[in-house]
Amino acid sequence: MSLHQAALTEMTARADRLRDNRQWLAAATLYGEALEHGTPSAEGWVQYAHMLKEAELFEAAIRAYEFAIHCDGTYPDARLHLAHLFKRLGQLANALATFEALSALPLSPPVEQEIAGLRVSLMQAGPNAPTDLGTRNEGMETATCLAGFFRLQGREEIRIAEINERNGQRDGEATPFGLSMVEILRLAKERSLQARLNPKAHLVIRDNKFVATTKEPQFSVVVEGEQLRPGWFSIELEVSGTAMVFTPVLYVEHRAEWSRFSTFNLRPQGNGKFRAVGLLEDAVLRLRLDPASTEGSFVVNAFSLRQIGMASSFRHARRIDRDAARAALTDLRTHRSSNRFAHDLAKILSYPGRDTYETWIAEHDTVSDEDLARFRRAVDRWRTRPMISAVVSISSETAERGEETLRSLKRQIYENWQLHVVLARDVPQNSQDAITSLQENDTRFITTFAEEDKTAQSLLNACDGRFVIFLSAGDILAPIALYKLVEHHIAKPMSKLIYSDEDAIENQRRHSPLFKPDWDPDYFYATNYVGRSVAFETGLAQSCCPSFGKLANLDTQELVLRAAEVLSPDEITHIPRVLYHRGSPAKTSGSPLLPYPMTEARRQAVEDSLRRQGRRANTSTLPGNLCRVIWPVPDPAPLVTLIIPTRDYADLLRACIDSILDHTDYPAFEIVIVDNGSVEQETLAYFDTLRSRHNIRILAAPGPFNFSRLNNRAVENAQGSMLALINNDIIVTDGGWLREMVSQASRPEIGAVGAKLLYDTGHIQHAGIICGIGLVAAHPHKFRGGDDPGYMGRIAATQSLSAVTAACLMVEKAKYCQVGGMDEDNLKVAFNDVDLCLKLDAAGYRNLYTPHATLIHLESISRGLDTSSQKAERYRAEAAFMLAKWGDKVRRDRFYNVNLTAEREDFSYRD
Repeated sequence: MSLHQAALTEMTARADRLRDNRQWLAAATLYGEALEHGTPSAEGWVQYAHMLKEAELFEAAIRAYEFAIHCDGTYPDARLHLAHLFKRLGQLANALATFEALSALPLSPPVEQEIAGLRVSLMQAGPNAPTDLGTRNEGMETATCLAGFFRLQGREEIRIAEINERNGQRDGEATPFGLSMVEILRLAKERSLQARLNPKAHLVIRDNKFVATTKEPQFSVVVEGEQLRPGWFSIELEVSGTAMVFTPVLYVEHRAEWSRFSTFNLRPQGNGKFRAVGLLEDAVLRLRLDPASTEGSFVVNAFSLRQIGMASSFRHARRIDRDAARAALTDLRTHRSSNRFAHDLAKILSYPGRDTYETWIAEHDTVSDEDLARFRRAVDRWRTRPMISAVVSISSETAERGEETLRSLKRQIYENWQLHVVLARDVPQNSQDAITSLQENDTRFITTFAEEDKTAQSLLNACDGRFVIFLSAGDILAPIALYKLVEHHIAKPMSKLIYSDEDAIENQRRHSPLFKPDWDPDYFYATNYVGRSVAFETGLAQSCCPSFGKLANLDTQELVLRAAEVLSPDEITHIPRVLYHRGSPAKTSGSPLLPYPMTEARRQAVEDSLRRQGRRANTSTLPGNLCRVIWPVPDPAPLVTLIIPTRDYADLLRACIDSILDHTDYPAFEIVIVDNGSVEQETLAYFDTLRSRHNIRILAAPGPFNFSRLNNRAVENAQGSMLALINNDIIVTDGGWLREMVSQASRPEIGAVGAKLLYDTGHIQHAGIICGIGLVAAHPHKFRGGDDPGYMGRIAATQSLSAVTAACLMVEKAKYCQVGGMDEDNLKVAFNDVDLCLKLDAAGYRNLYTPHATLIHLESISRGLDTSSQKAERYRAEAAFMLAKWGDKVRRDRFYNVNLTAEREDFSYRD
């Protein structure tokens, strides 16, 4: 290592120590000096920008992030942090453009919700107001830091101008040889290039293996001799590595500093092999291959790069999509455009990359041989190994699919099972022979014919297992499904009905996962979300099965409904793991995320179940395979006290009150306005006009803003038996909102009820609260369209949730007082609604979200955003209180799923 490099390394280390001690200005100055004396890099500029941002030198930070992008346009961190800085500064249009550019990069971090939120904000806010980017710090240290920045800025702008000039000269060239693209395509010769992979970034070699030290390992592709030219090429890679997620992407630099580049995702070929065939329409400066998206060690077994012709590219395209390739060839004969034909082939050959679910499977749901061995050792240690019975009915139409279901039983690592195969008489003899051969004299298979199985009840009586599962022909059990079922039963012996997560499988590709919440009767009434991946204690199934029902007519949903009527909630448990693959998804025109359609028979089954429980409720079907349960309002209708805290903002309050009075069709309500020290004459005059109304009262509550205290004082003065906590920026548009919330909140088992709240743009603002996202809790589905059904229909379905927002919350007064109301000592502003709901949950009530009460919410206009350091500190303190008080209640929300993200509010998969 040279002395110069050693000095730079020491300088960077000192800067790192200053950064760790939060000495932002001093760290920024040293990082700047390292950039000034070393080779500029995207990583270096980003680190420098971070320190400038923390020091609140925002204009300098923006430029530093932009310089990082100029250094390497493929580097995602620069755009990610720049976009967030633009958003923080209120430059929403710039933030949106930067996030959109980031999303176009391969393996971009998930920013779709950021993009959606910014679009909604821009629809509300109109053009951005100018933001003050002036220096927030003063003094010699600031001046020294900025002086270094301005020197760097001047040098970097000169370097960028020189690069742009060289790139501009290249822009005038059709190709390096002055040939048209058509000529290049015609003249291209097939040849292998002498290419090799050299570690470029985040890769080291240990024990003859490459080790990725971050999730962004990079190779330089070095080509000796004849270089890659515009035209068709193919690249092939073969790799192997333990616990690695390979997502190889080829980057082709066309203009210096990656200011223009192409990317090609390599398509998996199986057994660690990957290939891409692509079309290059511009000169090639450099090549880079990013092999994986995880840390770990791996071996490159083979690598090749070839220049190929159009005939070869057509053959590759035909292997991927024969019909599309044939159509492209027909179009060529019609239009005689080789360019058009080339782009048609390129479209067929392009691979969008592994989808997010495939990546999730690779990272979180791939069982290794070591895992299987460990599971088998665990089985050997179990004191009991209960038998599991399975039942599958096979018809002539499902015979071929049924064979795969039988194979999935034979692949189970837990071997104490039996399978009852019920064959229809019309199953062809060759299919019967294939099914018989699969059994191979295995006594665990018991085959009967349909007419011999008089009823489902008689078949259940023949099941010897502790639990029984019903399979549809074509559905596949994961190899560890029965192992996980028994393991769960051993851990929770009270379980009598156990269900798991599931997905669909077609052509060996898994998709459309259902990551389910724990047991929720209301959500089950609405969606049948439990589906087919359910095991019943055999005695329970026998007692709940209709006496004369045929197996072919047995619906798992009805069996779950009947079982839930006799079980306690603790006896219905959930395994949050994908153990069941739907091989033949139900045919439905609804959302693919709701594969079990709400047929008329199923809707009637819900209604019949309610009747058997003595519940007075009606049902109706809704779009998207949903069922709505309509609960009655008590007679006489209980008085509801609407509590609205406010301070000034007369126009806002007037719009809220007028909308309630003009649109609410509920017959019995009063409004209590809690005045937290209004001083504006317009507000005080408006209060005077309201006092003349018999059902509106003004309650004075001066003092510092304490949302919990304001609501508690109002509850003490409430005359109604039902309480509705309402923000002063709520607008009522749905006349039946209050009737719906009263009907739900008056149910004995229900605690708080929350409404569906929309931005004034019509997008989702609140559709319930999920704990464990962010610091404490967050609002799922935020920024989706108001008519979007949401993940698994969860925007459009009534369901239990750990919490709902106090922007529009209803609860019986007795229940509110039973749990002590809101915590005005520890939660003055944030999380008081979450805490209230968790206290209701701890008291044995379920909190409920209903989409059938929909209102507009102009979120926090009157209070503003918590951006000051004082507010931020208070927010962190209240979050810490919640985490200390509730622990796993907020860290692991039973109405969410551990396989979904804890970082975002969009129901995306866990990273």
